[in-house]
Amino acid sequence: MTKLMLALGFNRCKSNAGVYHYHDKETKTTVAAIVHVDDVYFMGTKGSLLLNELKQKFMAKWECHDLGETTEFLGMHISHDHKNQKIFID
Repeated sequence: MTKLMLALGFNRCKSNAGVYHYHDKETKTTVAAIVHVDDVYFMGTKGSLLLNELKQKFMAKWECHDLGETTEFLGMHISHDHKNQKIFID
């Protein structure tokens, strides 16, 4: 999985091997990804072309499906406040 993330242009977080980030200098857009075994959670601005492009590239190389907006990841419950652009994790 690391090879794929690096090939897609992500950088690996030095303090947590399962966290990756991608920053587009031109659009100043950042996408983050959390990888745990075979679960991947991509985060970025909703509707971001960069987020969607990176997810599509990932899915073309790794057999998986986009399950839509995340409500749970690794046992954590995730809720979204779209109006204020915030995410809450329990």
